[in-house]
Amino acid sequence: MDYRLNNQERDRFRWIPAFIRNDFLRKLIAVFFAVLVYFMVANKIGTEEKISNVPVDIELPGGLINLDARKPTITVTVRGSKNNISGIGAMDIKVKAEVVENKYITGFPYLLKLSLDNIKTPFGVTATNFNPKEIPLSLERNDSKKVMVEQKFDSIQSLPKDYAVGKIKINPAEVLIIGPQSIIGEIKSIQTRPIPLDNQTIESFEYQAPLSVPDSIKVSPIKVTVQVEIVRNYITRTFKSVPIRMLQSPDDHELLKVELLSTPNADITVYGPQSKVSLLKPEEIKSYIDVSSLQESGSFSSEVCCWLNDPEIKVNNIYPEKVKLKLTRIKK
Repeated sequence: MDYRLNNQERDRFRWIPAFIRNDFLRKLIAVFFAVLVYFMVANKIGTEEKISNVPVDIELPGGLINLDARKPTITVTVRGSKNNISGIGAMDIKVKAEVVENKYITGFPYLLKLSLDNIKTPFGVTATNFNPKEIPLSLERNDSKKVMVEQKFDSIQSLPKDYAVGKIKINPAEVLIIGPQSIIGEIKSIQTRPIPLDNQTIESFEYQAPLSVPDSIKVSPIKVTVQVEIVRNYITRTFKSVPIRMLQSPDDHELLKVELLSTPNADITVYGPQSKVSLLKPEEIKSYIDVSSLQESGSFSSEVCCWLNDPEIKVNNIYPEKVKLKLTRIKK
């Protein structure tokens, strides 16, 4: 083949120096192969370095789950020029491997086999070796079931005095959990994350509560609606043998003699806020019968009444409701 240039071609390339222009095509081909050989040799004689703690991304089929919380790592040996290798770190190397579901045997560790094809390196850097070649994985088949949701409060004791949590309604009452069979089988219910209560909580409220689940468990839905009833904490308390007093008008006090023909005492049951009822003393309860309207002598049945100083405490029951008495007018 004749690579010489004709006169017209020589005139076109006359601006190129003669030592390059003469036999140009042969020289161009020679330069191309020289560059190619240079890069091949540079790659062969480049330096090697071991990169530790290279993470391995594991692709799992939907029916399996990895019980190992930590991502496995390997050590990769790479080769390249000093400039290319100097800035390489573990996160610059990508290792991805796939678990084949039909090779998994229940109850046995799964050996994930790696090859150089699983390793991707930056441009100009080549992976030449790696260790370990196999990674044991603790796999388990996924399972699912529905469980009840239970509420959890951060601190019921933080509610104001006399207030308490009443009825609780959770929607939905059941959620679907998905995870390893060994863990799913032990779960009977799922709790919410703590629902906040404080000393300002005096009214019922609705709260969107996230669910508290182990790391290896998925839940659907991830939140539930909790309706919390806040009620005033009332109690009843019975005071035995409270003395019955006589309520008379001042004018009749010396003109009428009153005798109780039945018990002189009454049992008083009161109802009110726990903090107040629990501190109530017997002497603060005034039971009485009103005889101020009675003017004539005789025997009567009169209703027993009770007076309390605190309007928040109510009388729930009085026993007996009525007592018999004898009224005698005294002659002057």
